[in-house]
Amino acid sequence: MRDILSEILKRIKTAQHETTEAIASGVNIHNFDSYQRFVGRREGLSDALSIIDTILSEDDEDL
Repeated sequence: MRDILSEILKRIKTAQHETTEAIASGVNIHNFDSYQRFVGRREGLSDALSIIDTILSEDDEDL
């Protein structure tokens, strides 16, 4: 069984990379609303990574 936290981080980073590539290439961005959704998704993924990093940092400080 894989380490679940590593798998979560890997999938979030992959989704973040794919979203960034889609924004840069313009794939499936046909109007400003589509663009806003992609940027919002990218921001949400960044926030998720930040939250996980903060939680992991708190665990390190407790040791």
